[in-house]
Amino acid sequence: MKSIKIKNFNSNGSDIKVDKFYNFYPQISLKPVFSVKPVVFPEYVDSDVTKELTYEDFNILGVSSFKEHSLKNNENLYRIFIYGDDGKLYINQLFCGIYGLYWLYDLAFESAPISMPFKNEDTDAIVLASKEKMVIWKSNYSPYTIKNVPVITSMCMNDGVLFCTITKPAFKIWYATDLNAEKVGQISANSGYISLEDELGDARKTIAFDGDVFVFRDYGISKINYLQNSITVSQVYASNSRIIANSVAACGNSIFFLTLDGIYSFNGVKVNKLDVDIMNLLTSTNPNAVASSLGNYYYLALNLNYGESNSSQNNSIIILNVVDSSFQIIRGLDVLTFYPLKTDVFEKMLVVFNDNKKRIFEITNEETEFYNDFDKSYTTENIFEDNNTKLVTRFLIDSSKNVTFSLITDEGKTVSFTTKKDGISEFNFRKKLSNAKLEITSNYHPAYVNSVEIDYYDN
Repeated sequence: MKSIKIKNFNSNGSDIKVDKFYNFYPQISLKPVFSVKPVVFPEYVDSDVTKELTYEDFNILGVSSFKEHSLKNNENLYRIFIYGDDGKLYINQLFCGIYGLYWLYDLAFESAPISMPFKNEDTDAIVLASKEKMVIWKSNYSPYTIKNVPVITSMCMNDGVLFCTITKPAFKIWYATDLNAEKVGQISANSGYISLEDELGDARKTIAFDGDVFVFRDYGISKINYLQNSITVSQVYASNSRIIANSVAACGNSIFFLTLDGIYSFNGVKVNKLDVDIMNLLTSTNPNAVASSLGNYYYLALNLNYGESNSSQNNSIIILNVVDSSFQIIRGLDVLTFYPLKTDVFEKMLVVFNDNKKRIFEITNEETEFYNDFDKSYTTENIFEDNNTKLVTRFLIDSSKNVTFSLITDEGKTVSFTTKKDGISEFNFRKKLSNAKLEITSNYHPAYVNSVEIDYYDN
């Protein structure tokens, strides 16, 4: 008798073809198990009735929000922004009973704008910056456009000063001390540039953290000190591996980021590499990796190499608990963008997928059923070393309940078993097969598979 043992369903050498499968890595030991569902919002602040956003027939390319404190009612108002592939910026006010979107002040952008809220003389405001312009909206006024600004790729506000990375020249940081100035984009007393011309490479991401401004560059981190128009720059970290700019996100007491050789944390002084065992999967340059954070979780969408053909921009989400460094991977989801939506009523990590831009989803740890789009499915290549006929006699499976294991030949399914319990399950039978593939499917939450052992005799 011979045995085929499949234990690592995520390694490069496993010959596993993944269609869509959730939470098969690194097994059941991680709690909670995350899943994805279309996002709904309470109809009103104190309502149990929920609604999904409704809108015209366009694809969603960007999501952000705007919080305004109403002095009149002494309450917070929350608005959600949606950028569509028609170039329009849509808006909806949450908790108002109506969840249809409307076009905000006829605003249109050639590319998805990035956003940043800020305070202007006790007035809530938001900056929206795209490839061609910057728009500022103060809650009590109509939005206005600031011209003559460079093309902004990231921005942060610290002590009333706006700091931005730009496309050209990418080694400079553009800053502005007064966003009310009509000519804020011009070199003047209100704005200027900080040049970072050294071996750390171009500036890719600015982030305000713990009272300081840090610039994440191709190969390191710089710190900017701005005090009474006096600017100093210092290097705080040099990296041997390229930093992926859109993976940078502050979470808890640290900033987390991805390089070509792993995930790192930065506490404002020291950089540490995390003990996250993904190196055998991390073989891509990940130009489309994106990240965000909510609560104690760092969410990173990226491409991992599972030894299979892959046309997705991102094929996995790593969810890292920054408190205990535990993590899990959700596979088969191609993330375009994350957005952490925080209100007085809830906090939700919103997500838009490249292959489903008609809806906004949220990542959740609720015990909810999976939608059909997210059913789990694995299919191996031929499990035998050759195409000769075998007498298969037993499955020995370590998995959750409600997982179906099927042996499939070129003629169709021949043997199929579904587990009824968590842990070890044994199925004995006698079936002659050749050129068989193993298919694993489930729509159970949370499903897991640790190992599959198949016993057979050469016929």
